[in-house]
Amino acid sequence: MSEHRLDSLEQLRSTGRDLVSLLSGVSDDHLARRPEEAEWSAREIISHLADAELTYAMRLRLIVAQDRPRLTWYDEEAWVERFGPLDEDARNTLARWRALRDSNTRLFESLEGAEWERAGIHDTDGLLTVDAIAKRMVAHDRTHLDQIRAALSRR
Repeated sequence: MSEHRLDSLEQLRSTGRDLVSLLSGVSDDHLARRPEEAEWSAREIISHLADAELTYAMRLRLIVAQDRPRLTWYDEEAWVERFGPLDEDARNTLARWRALRDSNTRLFESLEGAEWERAGIHDTDGLLTVDAIAKRMVAHDRTHLDQIRAALSRR
């Protein structure tokens, strides 16, 4: 496995440790507090991360098992609005995210070299390879970890 792919895998693994550290000792009320009216709370961000992990799982499996499958777009704002309230307990949501992430990481670890270049066709982003999705996941994690930090820093 290439150096950058190993680095991506380590970064994907580290997100769980970062999330646990960020949530440690934070009250449910504080997790539910929106920093601004139009911004997500830390709890909503964690819900979004779990939902995004689910969509990554599906997309990755479609790409690895099928030739150039269609990868549908989803409205993440609508998902947070509809499904976020189901995730009242951020720690349970984190456990859901972790199970999905562990499964996705095992999938990445199982890939042969050429499988990283397998691709699907995303509705809005066009051609997406497994490698591109791994990189996207790393960037997505970092963006939302920073967003959680900012949300929790506002008292």
